[in-house]
Amino acid sequence: MSLANLIVQPQAAYLYTDQGYYDRDGVILRLEHKIMPFFGQCMAIAMVGAGKLTPTIIFDLIEARGIDRLAQVDFLAAFRDLVRELCPEEASGPDKEDRRFMLGFYSHEHQRAMGLTIFTPDMGPEGKAPYQYHPADIIIAPMVPPSDAFGGRRINVTSHASFDPREDGRALVGAQRRKRTGWSHGVADGSRVAGDIMLTEISAQGVRFELLRTHSDRIGEKVRAFA
Repeated sequence: MSLANLIVQPQAAYLYTDQGYYDRDGVILRLEHKIMPFFGQCMAIAMVGAGKLTPTIIFDLIEARGIDRLAQVDFLAAFRDLVRELCPEEASGPDKEDRRFMLGFYSHEHQRAMGLTIFTPDMGPEGKAPYQYHPADIIIAPMVPPSDAFGGRRINVTSHASFDPREDGRALVGAQRRKRTGWSHGVADGSRVAGDIMLTEISAQGVRFELLRTHSDRIGEKVRAFA
């Protein structure tokens, strides 16, 4: 598990992702972006977790099956079925995929940005069913105390007047990079935020990308800088 935030404000949904993929000792295995953009859907999907799947594999499969050409509601139904197919509950060992997906999209029907999450067993909040969509306006992973990012300021991330997606977003992901303990799913302590930090904005105007931060991390090493 590494950085993946979803923050939804009425005018846009924002996804924040890093590039780090790790072994259980915290060594970087590869540096790749974790965003799947679907411009025709006015949607982007972030994926985190452990297993062999990559966003590129899933993106190519969605295109090959024509799922990306479906209407927005039908796309969501087909993607949910694909998650269950690619990440079956009964899989074990090297075939097991522990995944959480965060979806930000602009609903033309409701005229506002929206967020959803879907996950495999044990990858979501306690009490939430796997393989089902759950509305999500705020997902901060890894969770950090707000004071670590914003000091004494009181922040409502879903309000554009309170939280600037770029400036405050930089402060948030900086605090997440500095987090070294309390990670889950059996990984060793240490920072789990590596490489370029991408902000993906999804609004009525479409999907756009911006690099918020860059870090000179290297494959085969642990994250060394925590600032």
